[in-house]
Amino acid sequence: MTNEIIKQTFLDAAEAWVCDGYSLDIRYLAEVDGESIRLWDASIALNPLPAKQDLSFRIESTNFVVGQIQHPHEKKKLLLTMLDRATKGVLQLSDKKLILPGDQPYNFYTEMSQRERWFSELHLQVSGDRRQLPSPNLFATIDNTLRASQPPFDGLADVTSWLGLSAPDASVTPPSIGIRVGPPVDLIFDRCALVDDRLHLTLHAHPKFDVANVGLALRSVPGNGLDARKQVSSEIRWSRVRNGRREGTAQIDLVHADNVLSILMIGSSTVRRQWFLDPTKARNNRLLAIQHFDKDLRMVRNAVLESSDSSKFEQGVAALLFLLGFNPCVQLETDSPDLIVTTPGGRLAIVECTTRIADFASKVGKLVDRRGALSKSLVASGHPALVSAVLVCRLPRDQIAAYANEVRAHNAILVTREDLAAGFDRVRFPSDPDRILEEVHARITAIVET
Repeated sequence: MTNEIIKQTFLDAAEAWVCDGYSLDIRYLAEVDGESIRLWDASIALNPLPAKQDLSFRIESTNFVVGQIQHPHEKKKLLLTMLDRATKGVLQLSDKKLILPGDQPYNFYTEMSQRERWFSELHLQVSGDRRQLPSPNLFATIDNTLRASQPPFDGLADVTSWLGLSAPDASVTPPSIGIRVGPPVDLIFDRCALVDDRLHLTLHAHPKFDVANVGLALRSVPGNGLDARKQVSSEIRWSRVRNGRREGTAQIDLVHADNVLSILMIGSSTVRRQWFLDPTKARNNRLLAIQHFDKDLRMVRNAVLESSDSSKFEQGVAALLFLLGFNPCVQLETDSPDLIVTTPGGRLAIVECTTRIADFASKVGKLVDRRGALSKSLVASGHPALVSAVLVCRLPRDQIAAYANEVRAHNAILVTREDLAAGFDRVRFPSDPDRILEEVHARITAIVET
């Protein structure tokens, strides 16, 4: 998509999603440059529910400004105006105008073009021009100012970590404004279930959202031909607004439904794709065991596909590997791979996990070094020295395409977000881990040789 189409697609979708009463969260870090304030990094988040805790703060000096502003229950017109200004490189606060360095039109990137997302909030990143790094002396001054501020932060690295922003001395990315908009309607997992060919669904919608714009499609597996695919939004029964939300429920009868894919949409925009599994029909006893305690694998899916906690990501990947028939072990020693995995046939694999592109090079280096060290140890003890090296990255394939050749050049396996999502589609039936590794290595060899 061209720059203009990316921007307009986002703004059109935001117009359909945002309602009066949405909450606003702004986070910013900027350099004071004479009369102007130039952004280093910023984010805008619009959500249907207010934050559970007000974390607003502002720190200002003659050199920089940093802060977080949270406003519940804002007007739709004000929010859409803010988004439009952000696409033009302007972050307008109540008393300040923060400018994104660079000339218009800015560069736009969106996750909305990624086809295999399971939860699809609206997203737009507005990027300016790279600027020369400030002097080390300025960074030291900022660190000391933050340590003496109220609330105190242990320098620039601490405050950017708290806000989820990038510091100019710790990132090669240009200054940007990241924008995310949460959906005004969603499924409530704890109140959804597939039992004996009947799907029970509960949805919550923002009180000001027009539920006539909700679309809901189902695909049941194995199902009964084309009858397994249907649009069912007309079967949702919406109640009156209570406690700040409108509840919708549906009970949908299906045929031969071991599991069901639900697809929630607002107009032409996808909100969520979610599998619901009937635990009584599971054919993989590992799946049956985990689902007994984690209904529909909600916690595992969240850890693997959504959570920003790196340790939970590693645990989630281990759980997914277990479901696929592997035997994973989470390592407690820090100077070791994140996971060591075995197969029923006795194969060994070491796994490094990352959620960020910034960690990619170091993770690949560690993976190769640790595979070599483990192989030597196995040879010395008289064991087969074949060890697979696997790098699991939360990011979509197109965001790390430039790094894929480097991983393959080291005869390592790269697992992307699309592969993780596909893994969840395979857990219903028992897998052959040894065959999985053989097939992946064969594909790598074929690609390298060509």
